[in-house]
This record gives sequence, structure tokens and C-alpha cells, in this order.
Amino acid sequence: MLLVFMVLVTLSTGLVFAGGQQESQKAEKLVIWTNLTAEAQTVVLTKQFNEIADEMGIDIEMVTVSFGDMYTKLATAMQSGDVPDIMHTNEGGVAYLYANDMLTPMNEVIGKIGKDDFVKSYLDILTVNGTVWGVPDWALHTSVWYRKDLFEKYGLNIPRNWDELMKTAKALNIDNDSDGNIDIYGFAVSMSAVNVAAQVYYEFLYSAGVYTFDPKTGEYIFGKNKKKATEVLQYMIDLYHAASPPSSIEWAWSEFRNALVEGNVAMTQDMGAVILMAQSNNPEMVGKLGCFDLPGVNGDKKASFGGSYNFVASNQGDEEKVKLAKIFLEKLYTPERAAERALSRPMFAFPSMYSAFDIYKKADSVSQYQDEVDVIYDAFQHSTWYRYGMEAGLNQMASQIEATTFFGEAIQSAALGKWTAEEAVDYIDQMLQEQLSIIGD
Repeated sequence: MLLVFMVLVTLSTGLVFAGGQQESQKAEKLVIWTNLTAEAQTVVLTKQFNEIADEMGIDIEMVTVSFGDMYTKLATAMQSGDVPDIMHTNEGGVAYLYANDMLTPMNEVIGKIGKDDFVKSYLDILTVNGTVWGVPDWALHTSVWYRKDLFEKYGLNIPRNWDELMKTAKALNIDNDSDGNIDIYGFAVSMSAVNVAAQVYYEFLYSAGVYTFDPKTGEYIFGKNKKKATEVLQYMIDLYHAASPPSSIEWAWSEFRNALVEGNVAMTQDMGAVILMAQSNNPEMVGKLGCFDLPGVNGDKKASFGGSYNFVASNQGDEEKVKLAKIFLEKLYTPERAAERALSRPMFAFPSMYSAFDIYKKADSVSQYQDEVDVIYDAFQHSTWYRYGMEAGLNQMASQIEATTFFGEAIQSAALGKWTAEEAVDYIDQMLQEQLSIIGD
């Protein structure tokens, strides 16, 4: 369903300033799109955009476009020449605009904000041959969220490899009333065809060191690693049959988060929003939840699946419009504003700036989760994380994966026994190569 929310801020008078210099008596206008549609987030963005518009003496039109409609609306905007001046989107959106030559470089903006204040991994994924094509805002990390109380009750340790993960998940299949039916499942393996199945699979793929593109050369290599990809998928399916609710084959984000919050599963993969759901739906569960990194196959984890939101500026306006957009973005990146934006997102969205993180971790909503914050922040700083297809930097394949359901369809077919894991991986490889040919055209 199309979710479009528009805020039009009209400043009847005002001067446009660039770097403190008066430019014109006529108010300029910037159009900004964001994929964030949650009220808590749009309220913060609206407030910040209005503050900066007032400082600069310009008009702002903010449009929220639901993620499911983003690529269709962007394609239409490019055809009509109405690409927004600024966009707030994930790496897939950045890569899509970059591939269509719609972005202006952000090195200058990053430099003025202070490059050393940005977590390096946030910048890396937006960088191509030394040029940074967006300004990272905040990022998410996939972790295993689990019931600390159940681990303690049954004397379980954090799994250190996939064998231990399987054994732990099976041990947490709990029949509370001894009626022969499982009341709490060990590990929710969710497989909604829209995004979720691909995200779950990619976390396992990255953990095992299976990539779509070579991280160094950018060469497509998934097809060369189908044997390993098949082993990863088979493990994921085995985990599903061993310790996941049968209905999880159709679960999306709300279902698997709610299952953990309501006490129906003991572990699941998530990016932290489960905590917010617990706070609103079952506060008694909040203190029982913790997180750990999905381990590597034999304990050596190669990488994680992550994601971030970023600001980008279009190159389609005249020189003054592009300059105005850059000034606007620079003003967005005070530590206080960056922290406020991250805190408006369901936890745990980590701001891209070290100075903002110092504010973020002291916030009331975060301070009680210091152990979890430390686990996730350490991963952002000291480990490798990717979004699907972006192992070598910006790649439009991410948008192709996000806009289609072939991963989910293949994974579901394997879980239902309609296909073997090998057949599912063959199909995924075929579809990836077809998408690659489309991108190449």
C-alpha cells in the first residue's frame, strides 16, 4: 500500500545563505524524499528540516515514500526529471541512483563535517574509487536476539559455531505442559518472500564467507560458490525443521519479533526493533532479552548482514541548487541532530558519527542496554558488514534483490521439500545472473 505523507513548509520571507554569505532575496526550495514512514521518525525529520530551512531562509517539501514503492517512484521521477534534491534512503536506493548517474559526490560535505568523526565502515559501503556518494546517517546490525532467562534456566552458553547453535536451538524446544507439543521453539527461521528470507539467508551466507561479488575485484562469484551456498541453505532449512515454528515460513518482521516478545520462540535474527516491540507489547520481556553475533560455521565469522540509511544529493539541479543541498546536509550533521535521528528509529540504529554516539548511548531509551550496545557497536567498528550484493561497494544488485521475491520463493520451496537446496541455489544463481544482465543493459 502506498504510504505518502507530505509536509510543505513555506517561509514567506527569508534570505538564502551559503557559508554565511547572502545569495538571494528569493527563497529557494529543496524537495526531500525519505523512506522512513513511522511517525516517530517523520516527526524528528520534519522538526530538523524546518529548523534548518529557517536558518537558511529556504522552503522545504518533504515527502515520505514507503520502501515498497521507492524504486517505482524513483523510476518515474527519473523519467519525468523530478528527482528529489535530497533523498534519505538505504544503500539500495543510493546504489540505484548512483547507477543511473543521478548523484553528486559528497566528499566535500564529509570533509566539512569531519571525516574522522564517521565510523569508517559506514563510509566504505558508499565509496567507489575514493569518491563518497552519500552521507551515512545511521546503521543497523543483524544479531541473534535471545531469551537470557531461558539460557540461564537451562544452563546454556552462547553458541560459538553452527553445530552449537543447532544444539542450543533444539535444547530450547520447550514443552511447558508436557502435552507432547512444543510451546516455545528454539530459533525462529523466518522466510517471508518479501525481503525477510533474503536477509536471513544472507546473514548465514556472510557468516560462512559466501558472497555475491568478490569484495576486492567486484566480479560476480556466487555462481562459483554454489556448493557452499547450498550447504548454507541446507543448514538454514535444517534449523527451520529442527527448531522453528512451521508457520515461520511465511513470517515477516512483525511476526518473528512478536513471537520472541510473546515468549513463543527463544531466539531469532533481528536488527534490534524487537526491544521496542517488547516495551510496548510485553514490558516484562524487556529485561529477559539480549543479543549475540551469529557465529561462524566453525567459530570464525567472516562478515555480517547490515544496513544503513544515508542522505544523498541529486546532480540534476543547477550549480546553485546542488550547492544549497550540500549546505543543508552539512547542517544536518551536528552531533545532537545525528543522535536525535538515530534515537527516533526503533532500536538499535547506531549514528554514523562518534560524537553523536557519545550522546546516543547516554539516552534513557538506550542506557539500560549497554551490553547489547557494546556487542553491536564493536561489530560496526571491528568487523565486516555488507548489504546483499554490496561486498565491493555500491551495486545496483541490492535494489534488484529488494524489489523482487525470487530469494524467498526459492528458499520457501526448499523448506517445503518442493525443491532440493541445490535446486533452490541454482535458481537463485540463474535469477541473479538475469538481474545482472538487466543492470548491464
